[in-house]
Amino acid sequence: MTDRDIKSAVASGAQRIANVYESLGAAPQCAKCTTNIRDIIRESAGNNAPVTVRR
Repeated sequence: MTDRDIKSAVASGAQRIANVYESLGAAPQCAKCTTNIRDIIRESAGNNAPVTVRR
């Protein structure tokens, strides 16, 4: 999963980490991507809005 993939998913409407995984047809494996996904969602929102992490 690349930054480009994540940004594309967010641009397509993914607002939660789980939405990004769903839109990319992926599932969390080791959760290393979660921090990166969260940061990209926050950047796209233009603030530090809370982002939901589903466990």
